[in-house]
Amino acid sequence: MNAARRRVMPVLAWLPAVLLWVAAGCGGGDGGNQAPVPADFGDNNPNVVLAFGDSITAGVEGGGAPYPARLAALSGKTVINSGVGGQESGAGLARLGGALAANKPGYICILYGANDVIMGRDQNSTIANLADMLQQAQANKTVPMIATLTPMLGEHGPWTSAVDRLNDAIRNLASATGTTLVDLNAEFGDAETLLLGDGLHPNDQGNQIIALAFNDALPH
Repeated sequence: MNAARRRVMPVLAWLPAVLLWVAAGCGGGDGGNQAPVPADFGDNNPNVVLAFGDSITAGVEGGGAPYPARLAALSGKTVINSGVGGQESGAGLARLGGALAANKPGYICILYGANDVIMGRDQNSTIANLADMLQQAQANKTVPMIATLTPMLGEHGPWTSAVDRLNDAIRNLASATGTTLVDLNAEFGDAETLLLGDGLHPNDQGNQIIALAFNDALPH
């Protein structure tokens, strides 16, 4: 059995129950306002945070400093920008084990799903990928925080409904698994003033709001 399959198998026992919870809309609350401080980080460094996501994490031209750099300044922790532009949740899941092993973070900020929505991926598949990310982080003794997607407007406006549905599912996933939720969609509010002209990527002010939201979720 290959290593990737060994990583996926533990989640299969509880994933159906989580997906049923998500589909039914049970709970609906967040997983807590602040990430817990575990008794044992294993060999991870509690002062290292892995920012894991797509181009919204990696940063794009015109958006100023990406949120991970801002989070480092706010939190005083080492924040590793592990964002890959254009990446979907399935590809993120495939590289998570290596990223955890290489960086040994005490905490991980997970922000995935925008490209899944744009590419028309099945929502249940995206949630399954996110659930497996949470399970892998927990098994690695890395404390996960999961974020809702920021809004899509303008040329990306046609995906607004899909974003809203996925965000509801992410909120329920956080509740079902006891994971700290960072509700970026709610934080953005009047998103038009916080996004670049493409209606997808955060501008300078938007990146600062993302950093502040994750910082509020980190223990201090």
